[in-house]
Amino acid sequence: MKLAVLIMTVVMFCACAGHRKDPLLMEENRRAALEMQSLQDLVTSRDIPPAEFKLGSDVLLPSSFDMLDRVAAILLRYPHLKLIVEGHTCDIGSDERNEQLSLQRAGSVKMYLVKKGIYPESIKVYGFSHARRVTTDITERARSLNRRVEFILTDRDWETVY
Repeated sequence: MKLAVLIMTVVMFCACAGHRKDPLLMEENRRAALEMQSLQDLVTSRDIPPAEFKLGSDVLLPSSFDMLDRVAAILLRYPHLKLIVEGHTCDIGSDERNEQLSLQRAGSVKMYLVKKGIYPESIKVYGFSHARRVTTDITERARSLNRRVEFILTDRDWETVY
């Protein structure tokens, strides 16, 4: 009986040990998340412009470059991290066009980051059209809030994401 308990304890320890993260890696992930949150706060407060596109297009406006350069700098500082880029649109236009446009905009952001030295396989893009609106108001200001790109950092394998 004692041998069975000992074996079970060793098996459980080994199983759990595989899921433990290196404390240094955990601290790097925490710092990267704080940097990304700080950047998002700057965008929200409009201290720096968000990712913006030509109307009805996936062409990035030059006003977007500062923010995207900062995202690239974070990813270059923490190369073990992966980035999910989510594209969103307002409710103007057909559902099909908005789905396509949201994905294309996320793809444009990915291409910009790749040109800045980010490994392409470390970025996944998704388009959500207007399915995840931040507001349902139909004023132009509200619609502009819904037209956005969001970033999610992860250190997980892609097979375990989404």
